[in-house]
Amino acid sequence: MSDIGIVTEWINIEVDGAVMAAFLARPEAPGDYPGVVVGHEIYGLHDSVLAAAERLAAFGVTVLVPDLFHPTEPRAHLDWTPEGRERGLELLRTLDRPGVLADISACLEELKRRNATSVGMVGFSAGGHVAYYAATQLPLNVVAAFYPGWLTNTEIPLSTPEPTIESTAGITGRVLLFFGGQDPLIDAEARAELEKALSDNNIDHELIVYEDAPHGFVYPGRDWYRPEYAEDAWSRLVNLLRA
Repeated sequence: MSDIGIVTEWINIEVDGAVMAAFLARPEAPGDYPGVVVGHEIYGLHDSVLAAAERLAAFGVTVLVPDLFHPTEPRAHLDWTPEGRERGLELLRTLDRPGVLADISACLEELKRRNATSVGMVGFSAGGHVAYYAATQLPLNVVAAFYPGWLTNTEIPLSTPEPTIESTAGITGRVLLFFGGQDPLIDAEARAELEKALSDNNIDHELIVYEDAPHGFVYPGRDWYRPEYAEDAWSRLVNLLRA
């Protein structure tokens, strides 16, 4: 894969009789490409996640970013502020497992309709949790999650009635997880639990920890952006998709 021309557009996807918006980024040249669903952070359809989708598409991937908050606040685009974070957490707590699975399943069907050669998911923070859970329930070829939270506890509806980590045995594809060692939301104990669950279930996986990185180190434009770690993570992600 190499950087290629892309096209982007907003499309509507039907989910259980409702309409969900999704951002589509794909290579401009006709052809069959791998398909990836991208799970956004609590900030919704922020420009940062759309930029990430465009970057993935430029490597030769058809990318869909579903509006996971569509049942409550369609097209939510929250600022990186304390107020935006609080609203994002409120919206996150409106999501449940059946609803999220319906959204992701609809996206996978859309990718297959577009002749995706394989299907996977990439998620960031809360979207990383969605990606991990989706991988336990759906036949994803690959899943990559950046600093996914709440996997080992029951603090949000998506991690109930039992912690999402307890469904790890259902994963059938390769898993790549990225964490910051200075992330207060996902400590060393939680990372060790995830490593053990993946190993005990013989899941093909790699867990990467950047010891000096904070939570959210991948997106430019924030105080906690760490370009050297972000670029290494992107390189590993592209290699995963190539494989």
